[in-house]
Amino acid sequence: MRLCFLVVCTALIGPLVACSADGSGAPAAIAGGATASGLHALDGNAISLAPAWTPRDGVKRLQPGSHRIVNPDMQRGGYYAAEFSGTDILGWAPKPNNDNAPPICSIPGGTNFNGIAADRKGHLIAPGVFGGASEINVYSGPPVCGTLLASIPDTTGQPGDADVVLDATKNNILVGEIANYSSHVGDVVVCSYATLSCGAPVTSSAITGYGAGVALATNGDCWMSAGTSEFNLVHPGFVLIYWQGCTGPGQVATGTLNASYGGLFIDSQGNLGSFDAFSNELYVYSGCNPACALVGGPFPLKGQSFFGNLNGAGTRLAAGDYTSGAVDVYRYTPTSLTFRYSFSNGLTPGNIVESGIFEPTNPHP
Repeated sequence: MRLCFLVVCTALIGPLVACSADGSGAPAAIAGGATASGLHALDGNAISLAPAWTPRDGVKRLQPGSHRIVNPDMQRGGYYAAEFSGTDILGWAPKPNNDNAPPICSIPGGTNFNGIAADRKGHLIAPGVFGGASEINVYSGPPVCGTLLASIPDTTGQPGDADVVLDATKNNILVGEIANYSSHVGDVVVCSYATLSCGAPVTSSAITGYGAGVALATNGDCWMSAGTSEFNLVHPGFVLIYWQGCTGPGQVATGTLNASYGGLFIDSQGNLGSFDAFSNELYVYSGCNPACALVGGPFPLKGQSFFGNLNGAGTRLAAGDYTSGAVDVYRYTPTSLTFRYSFSNGLTPGNIVESGIFEPTNPHP
């Protein structure tokens, strides 16, 4: 099957036309039952935050398994990676994977993954498309590849990233929507495991492009990294929005140096890590409520990385590497970043690896 991402079509065809699921160019249905008809971000297939030069030829899909495959020797915790064009979330053992060992398990049945997340308890939070619907799935853990605990529908936009302070089964789950079905730009929604629902979208007039990474603090404040150009995935721009209590119109964070959007994470000291996915760099800021102060960076990244997180101790950073189709692992402090190793065994070249994470992740102060 030859995939036709909207971002590719807009770059190659010129006038903005919708891509149907079969690549015919006819308007396609979008999640929530709406029909694509205008010149908007969601006219067609789900959006990958990877750039417009995403390769279309030779792209392969992982075949969905009929059941969850688990190695009985799995230990506590591990790694996850997700591919936008794949159909499995893959899990690796918790040992340092500098020998490029294969995954030990997989969670089949989903696709269109941008960012995935883990909480402090080790639950996996996976925003994506499951059974044709936009959902945020929560899986048990550790170990990796646990059982499905809940599917939370997202009816207002395409979910692209998530964050939770401690426990996804007890605390609010912050979800970043890449593009809202009505406004066609990024926003955030607060979702609940208890009610299996998400609240009304929270946005900012300063977000005029796609939404990317989100971060949630223990006091309920939240952030989103977003673009300022709706259709330009070569130079998407950057704005960081801060919402006190994750409500209201939000404020533009000042003092940022990013050139483009990417994932966010909060480290064990309360600093905000911000991926600059199009410059292949990482910035670390303090504050950002709304004034940011640079703590570390820009740190060069091995490849183009959109989403990642810290390990439970907060000393290692994992990141999906779209350029190499791998997960890159770094030694992390707020003032230094050192590349350690990559692993790619089990990942498929061309399937767009946007997210690589540790499970569990570090506590948010």
